[in-house]
Amino acid sequence: MPLRSRSHRRALLALSTGVALAVVRRALGQSPTPAGASSWTDWLQNFSNAGQLLQTAAFLFSAYQFWANRNERRAADEASAVQAKKDSNYQAWQVINSAQGKGGSGGRPDALRDLNRNGISLAGVNLDGAWLEQVDLRGAMLPMASFENANLHGAQLQNATLTGANFRGASLVTASLSGASLQGADFTGARLSAADLSDADLYNAKGLRECTLSYTNIEGVRRGPSGFREWALEQGAVNQATEQTEIPSDHSHSTVFRRL
Repeated sequence: MPLRSRSHRRALLALSTGVALAVVRRALGQSPTPAGASSWTDWLQNFSNAGQLLQTAAFLFSAYQFWANRNERRAADEASAVQAKKDSNYQAWQVINSAQGKGGSGGRPDALRDLNRNGISLAGVNLDGAWLEQVDLRGAMLPMASFENANLHGAQLQNATLTGANFRGASLVTASLSGASLQGADFTGARLSAADLSDADLYNAKGLRECTLSYTNIEGVRRGPSGFREWALEQGAVNQATEQTEIPSDHSHSTVFRRL
């Protein structure tokens, strides 16, 4: 039987005993006293007084039970919350692992978000070919993760740790990698059009010259390859110093989309 249930039953038993004694005392107090039976009346009065004392003791015992068990109840609640989080993490990993190597989302965006919110490291996770459009992995720990040929359109990867991550052939169109650690990441053949690389750390990043960078924000990029900033601006990337970053008025939406 759960600890909380046992404690509640003891308290309710004590409370019920106190109420029963109160009813008996009241009934006895209202009973008519026969003439010449003073000794019997005194005995009943003493019994009534004893019942009152027992009632008070029962209420005090009930209050003590609730007070004494408050830490146990709190510990039980905390243990239950910890177990629930473990169960949630286990189910999320099942979703990710069962969909490994398969296309589509397979519930992975929600599973990844939940694991990240629970503070679980996603180091080395294999998400090749996954459909992770607009996945929320802000601040996630994803070193050596693999996103080869994955759809990360609009993904939120701000301040994520993506050291050594594999983005070969991935679509990162409009994705936010602001402030992300991308040291040694491989972007060979990736699409970074309109992505946000502001303040990202690109030390030793690979394949950047093989990416599409139209309208990519490179403001404040740190430790990029030699000559990367100048080359990226020539490819259509933008920063605060860019003289013209807005889309010309004579460009249709379809034309701009093709550039991305």
